[in-house]
Amino acid sequence: MSRAPELEAVLLAWFELETCAPAEQAVHKRRLDELLDAAVAKAGMKGVSRRDLMMALREQYGEFAKARHIEQRQRLSRLR
Repeated sequence: MSRAPELEAVLLAWFELETCAPAEQAVHKRRLDELLDAAVAKAGMKGVSRRDLMMALREQYGEFAKARHIEQRQRLSRLR
């Protein structure tokens, strides 16, 4: 599934935040916030918050996360 590079970056940063070690959460949260702020600014969406954008992307994120988990399982099964 092909997406815009900015969208891919947001989805990846979100995935990394949700799957990282607790000690790394602050770094990943900051990166996700930066990407969301840049997306809102680029689109000129005044009055739209990071949370609003994440809610709008929730379905796409679900598909993205599912695909990433499948990829990871396939990679791990090849190592066995």
